[in-house]
Amino acid sequence: MSGEKKSSRSPYLLISAIVFIALGIAVIWFRAPIAGMVNNIFKWVAAGILGVFAIVNIIAFAKNTKEKIKELIIGALALIAAIILLISDVAFKIENLLLIVVGVMFGLYLIVEGFYKLKAAFASKKKSTKAWFVPLILGLLSIVFGVGLIYLAILAKISTVVFVVIFGAILIYAGIQNIVNMFFNTND
Repeated sequence: MSGEKKSSRSPYLLISAIVFIALGIAVIWFRAPIAGMVNNIFKWVAAGILGVFAIVNIIAFAKNTKEKIKELIIGALALIAAIILLISDVAFKIENLLLIVVGVMFGLYLIVEGFYKLKAAFASKKKSTKAWFVPLILGLLSIVFGVGLIYLAILAKISTVVFVVIFGAILIYAGIQNIVNMFFNTND
């Protein structure tokens, strides 16, 4: 791996890793207040975060024509989620709709990311890369966490506080995954 050149996405990975980890820690630390304000301020904060994340991914796709369509798909998913959060004041009268929207959208993001990691793992294995198993493990974990988050958001009747803690932990995982991507160059 020492002979490989560094990914041009390293700054984006580092920024998103720092944002994910910081948000995850903040969400877990302030779980009770966040759970209490879930239908008001958290909606605007979540929409803003998703909007910034969408813009960063779309810019990353636009700046580097060699980037995969994944950046555009993930950016579009985040943008759709942000718009849904902003225009659905009436819909938030439905119990836990915010949790459902955020959980499903972030779960879908993790699943998409997981499949791209699996693809990268198999490509690395064909090239006989020593660390091919790193994207394989990250991909499988991402898919499991994504499916689990969607299940918790839609089907499980858990408290808002528990969901917020789980969501924060998955944000921290996403940040750690991006740091691992930087060091092992596991990007597809």
